Amino acid sequence: MKRLLLSISLTISFATVVSAQNVCSRFRAVPGRCDLNAVPVEQAKCLLRSVQKFGHLGEPLRELPAPLDFVVGRPIEPWVDIEKLKYLLYAFNLSEADVGGPLSVPLPNAKYFVIHDTSDLLQATEFPADINKKSSSLNDLSRRVTQKVTHVYINRAGQMATAVRFESATPPSGTKLGLCNRAPKTAFLHIELIQPRLRDRSVRFPNDAIAPEPGVSEWQFDRLAFIYVIASVRAGKWLIPAYHSTLDLGFPDRHDDPQNFDLEKWAAKLTELIAQVRAM
Repeated sequence: MKRLLLSISLTISFATVVSAQNVCSRFRAVPGRCDLNAVPVEQAKCLLRSVQKFGHLGEPLRELPAPLDFVVGRPIEPWVDIEKLKYLLYAFNLSEADVGGPLSVPLPNAKYFVIHDTSDLLQATEFPADINKKSSSLNDLSRRVTQKVTHVYINRAGQMATAVRFESATPPSGTKLGLCNRAPKTAFLHIELIQPRLRDRSVRFPNDAIAPEPGVSEWQFDRLAFIYVIASVRAGKWLIPAYHSTLDLGFPDRHDDPQNFDLEKWAAKLTELIAQVRAM
């Protein structure tokens, strides 16, 4: 039996390696791919272009919404300190274990804050009315954290859970870019927003193309702003936000997340949070 299990394990591992090699070898530097050597603000303008249905991308942004236009890539200001963030953790009924690990541990290699959605395909024709409630099975994070494919999950009710600590020496690949080792994995912090999907039945091929509108709940925007500040403070600089889909442009079978993400609303939440921290 042990030999059989070992054989099965080796077969699965070999298949995974072959699949990864196939994805990596099929990469093509297509037009529009973001230049990860550009200055941080220019990178963010490219990496935050809208992700549309079936993974179609909008044009690079002409300007970033405030406060991203000013802070991205800059050193963290002295008034944003760990003690203030610890106070907010308590106020938000969260712990350091929920938000990527100890706030006192620096993240000198972190550079990108990658926004994902989970794209949970529902076998339904419309979204349930309870998708933003804690009671929804969709928002059960206990089963998510066993899947080490991201750093932190945020459910639609505002609860958070860490699958892999930000400072881990073995971070998740998170993207095909990371899988193919085209950039150091420790440079990317991955945040998964719980999002259900439905099949678009107007096309014949299998898909999970329909996302709710809005795609992200108010609670998720609040918590995403908070963990962006936390991660940036630990990195010592304001990280470059990016969407999963844009990072993987040029790779086969590129994902289409995050869908229906309102960048202006997230930026407004950041503005509110930064003002709150500054006033503390």
